[in-house]
Parts: sequence; structure tokens; C-alpha cells
Amino acid sequence: MGPPRTVYIDQAVPPSATRDDLSDVLDYAVGHLGDDLEVDDFVARAHMSRRTFDRRFRSRLGTSPHQWLLHQRILHAQRLLEDTDRAVDAVAAAAGFATAITMRPHFRRFVGISPQSYRRNYRSP
Repeated sequence: MGPPRTVYIDQAVPPSATRDDLSDVLDYAVGHLGDDLEVDDFVARAHMSRRTFDRRFRSRLGTSPHQWLLHQRILHAQRLLEDTDRAVDAVAAAAGFATAITMRPHFRRFVGISPQSYRRNYRSP
């Protein structure tokens, strides 16, 4: 029968009453998680100083830009592990990590188990 299935809920980008530079940056980031994105890329796209960007980001999302990006990449990796046959190295690359070795500690910290264990337990039939 296996272990009980835990459901992980994606944390979507919170809606904003109006479109702003931060909304555009978040939308861009979610669509380009596999790219070599850095927080400085967000800052440049938002046309803000790093300090202003960090302050607005934390105020709106309650976390740092770096932690948010890591979490979004892990969520993307989870979906790929559930829905594809890609090797863990390919999943890591598609989610924006250099290698599976780079992804594993972050995955374990956010999800609580290894990517391989996650796939075994949560793979879509």
C-alpha cells in the first residue's frame, strides 16, 4: 500500500491589485525557472535599487527573493518528478539547478525527502 500521500500545494504568486514591476518580475521568473536566474536579474528587470527591491519583495511575499526562487524551483522539480520520466539530473537542470547534487539538499530541506524518494511516493500513474 505504501506511505500515506502528502499533498504539496504550490504557492502561487500572490495577486496584486495593480500590475507593477514586481508582478512582471515574478511572472517572468516563474516562466524561466530553468534559466540561469539570479536576484540581480530581478532587480534589473524591476528597475529598482537592490535595497528597494528586497524591501518590496519581502513586504509582498514574506520571504527573501533568493528563498522564493529556490522554493519555486523545487516546486517545479516536484511537478517534473511526478509527471515525467526525466532522470533526476535532467529534472535538476530543467528546474534551474546546475546538477542533481546541487538540487538534493534544497529539495530535502523544502520537501523533507530526496528527489528519488519523492518520485517513488508521488509519481502520477
